Amino acid sequence: MERLIKIHTLGPKETDSCSAAYYFSQQRTGDGDISIILHDSFETIFRHLAEYCDDLLLLPVAFKSKKIHSDWADIHYRFLTELKLIDGFIYPLSDLALIENQEYSVNQTFIHPATESLLNAYLNEKKQTTIVRFSSSKYSAYRDYRLKNARYVITNLKNVQFRKTEVIQKKYQVNMLWSVYKIQAKELIK
Repeated sequence: MERLIKIHTLGPKETDSCSAAYYFSQQRTGDGDISIILHDSFETIFRHLAEYCDDLLLLPVAFKSKKIHSDWADIHYRFLTELKLIDGFIYPLSDLALIENQEYSVNQTFIHPATESLLNAYLNEKKQTTIVRFSSSKYSAYRDYRLKNARYVITNLKNVQFRKTEVIQKKYQVNMLWSVYKIQAKELIK
């Protein structure tokens, strides 16, 4: 009897992590039944690792968290015994864009922490300032940007519903390296 393989990664279904998980699962069809479990943040997964023992974690090498002040390297090296790297693959992100709302209510920018350097390069080039707000995914950054009627967002183009007041200031095509870990118990964050 084949066992069910569970892959934990970032949701919702609009995220690049979800797309990469489906890609990975299609490459592994001979391994048995695969279930993709989406979480609201990677930090949530880390808090509950003991519950996911023997499952898989799909994490992009661009992982960066302002909440736990960690990036992929921190997680990889700090938890060598709890997370065993078993595979990796290249899968592109959905096209990204830095979008400006020219009739914004607040001079704020919503981004995922991994895209901070893209924002900083743009702001330095244009000699502009903005208050930066971090979201758990590029999808949630876009949602928050729309809710606040903010000035800028970096998000996936596929998720954007353009308004007349919005302009694409920059586009980005990004190949991503994805790491697949086997979860070997213990919680990372208490």
